[in-house]
Amino acid sequence: MKPIQVLIVDDEPLARDILETYLLKTPDVQLAGSCKNALEAFSFLSKQQVDIMLLDINMPEISGMDFLKTLKKPPGIIFTTAYSEYAVESYELNALDYLLKPISFERFLKAINKAIEITRHKGAAVTQTENVANPVSTKDNILFVKSDGKLVKIDLAQLWFVEGLKDYVRLWTDTGKVIVHSTMKNFEEQLSVLSNFVRVSKSYIINMQYVSEVDGNIIRIKDQMINIGNTYKEQIYELFNKYKMS
Repeated sequence: MKPIQVLIVDDEPLARDILETYLLKTPDVQLAGSCKNALEAFSFLSKQQVDIMLLDINMPEISGMDFLKTLKKPPGIIFTTAYSEYAVESYELNALDYLLKPISFERFLKAINKAIEITRHKGAAVTQTENVANPVSTKDNILFVKSDGKLVKIDLAQLWFVEGLKDYVRLWTDTGKVIVHSTMKNFEEQLSVLSNFVRVSKSYIINMQYVSEVDGNIIRIKDQMINIGNTYKEQIYELFNKYKMS
C-alpha cells in the first residue's frame, strides 16, 4: 500500500527534527518535505500534493491558521504548537488533531494514526453521495450507515458522539469507531428527533447521556475532551443549567 505523504511546516529547526524522527519511526507514512515557514510550504504544495500536514501555528509573517485559510484544497491538518488557546479555533477549521509542544511520541502516534485512518477512508471513497440511511424509527433508536461498502447498524443508545472530519464523520460508540462519508449537517438533521443529542461545536454532536463532567468550555465523555464552540456556548450552558441543582 502506498505510504501516506506528510509535510512538516515549522519555523523551529529542533521541532522539525523531532517530527522527522517521529515520522521515521512510524509505519505507513513518508516524509514528503520539511518547510520553515508558510511561504515555503505554499511553494512546495504548488508542485506536490501531500496527504497530511503537520502545521505550526505561531510562525513569522504568516501564521499556520492564516496559511490554512488560503488553501482551497488543504490536506489533513494536524496543528503543532506551544499554545493551547488556539484549540477551539483549530477544530472550527476542521483540523484532525491539535498537538501541544513538547510533543511526546505516544501523543504524536495517536494523532498520526487517526489521520492515516481518515486519509485511507477518503481515498477509498468513490462517490460524494450521503451515506446515512434514514433511521428505521425513533422508537427503535437505530441508524444504518454505509462504511467500507457495508451497511452498519448504529445503536443510538450506545453512540457517545459524532465527530466531523472534513468530508467525513466519525461515530464513537461502545463497540468502536465508524467512519462515514457524510456531513455534520446531515447527522444533525437525522438526530434532531432525539432530545439527548446536542450539537456543541462545528465538529461535534454529543449524546448527553454520556457526559461525565463539564469544566468551563470542555465536556468530558469517557476519556475524550470536547471543546464547546463559541457560537454554541450560550445554548449549551442554558441546556446544562436545566439539570443543575440549585
